[in-house]
Amino acid sequence: MEMGNKMNIKGVSLFLSLLTATFISCKGPSDDSKPAASHKFSSSQVSAHFPYDLGPATVDVSSYPKEIQTNYRIFLAVCSSCHSSARPLNAPYLSAEDWKRYVRRMHVKISNKGYFLEPKQEKQIVDFLVYDSKVRKIDQKDQFQAQQSKLDSLFEEVVHERERLTSEEVESLPKKESHFTGVK
Repeated sequence: MEMGNKMNIKGVSLFLSLLTATFISCKGPSDDSKPAASHKFSSSQVSAHFPYDLGPATVDVSSYPKEIQTNYRIFLAVCSSCHSSARPLNAPYLSAEDWKRYVRRMHVKISNKGYFLEPKQEKQIVDFLVYDSKVRKIDQKDQFQAQQSKLDSLFEEVVHERERLTSEEVESLPKKESHFTGVK
């Protein structure tokens, strides 16, 4: 009986040690304003998945029709729950078909998490994205293309920085010592 208690105590002790280590190593919510370890890019920039993630996350919709402004607020609330709103705002999609396909794909992803996008909300989001694409991406094509080029260049820098940071992190890990000293 005493041996079983010692093993249970060891198990509980090990569990608590692992839990404490996990708690200490976990980071809280990221503060995107703080620069990453490199001080060159913010943590949100270093974690960008696409060049579009590096662009502006909002647009000035004050000159847009009231209905589109309402759709914009719905877009921000729904789309930014999973990723930065910068991603769709800076993505090169232009047509209603492209946006419908994109929004439906995202709808499948969020429905797997238990949130269901109503058809009316889906339409409002697509309507906003189509209108915004016309205003900022089609009517101001040269400006949008210049922004895309800047985002592509910035993304290349971010990828190199992310690789450098990862390499530094791996190099700083303690080396495993082997109890083997020779070849068998």
